[in-house]
Amino acid sequence: MSFNASFPVGLAVNWQRPEDISVYDAYLKNWLLDTGSLTERVQSLCHRFSLQVLGQAVGKPHDNELSLLTGNGDVPYHVREILLCGNDEPWVFARSIIPQTIIDAELSNLGNEPLGKRLFNDSRFRRSNFDVCTLHASQLGYQQAQTLWGRRSVFTLEGQSMIVAEVFLPQSPAYTHVFTNESLV
Repeated sequence: MSFNASFPVGLAVNWQRPEDISVYDAYLKNWLLDTGSLTERVQSLCHRFSLQVLGQAVGKPHDNELSLLTGNGDVPYHVREILLCGNDEPWVFARSIIPQTIIDAELSNLGNEPLGKRLFNDSRFRRSNFDVCTLHASQLGYQQAQTLWGRRSVFTLEGQSMIVAEVFLPQSPAYTHVFTNESLV
């Protein structure tokens, strides 16, 4: 089971407020709505952590992303997509939309460093509430039929906003306690 999509992957999905969607498993819901650093949580649950940058380039955000950003569309945005891996398995796909102004001021030398490390160690960044989504695993290149869950939030720094969206991949520990359809019978 492997991540087979290539950059830019994108996340043109239907995002919803958490209160408008049913998450039947409390463990998964905790992962979706945890306001701490997802990178740190992943690191704490594995023996070998790695971050794989799929790509970062100036790009046009999806319409559903542009509506959350503070710019008027004239600002260049970087699209950064990565995988957070635990024990050599991709656990999280993340897509960030970052305005050039934040890249220039704060993130120009990010490289293979987790974005979360910067965001959660700088009190100037403010995080919004989450939106959540579901998507089919095939949208990220997986062959199996599985529903994946994701979340996104907006981080604001000095009037500029950026989006961080994260999808829990099939091997993610977020699904460790998720009930199957058979267990609901």
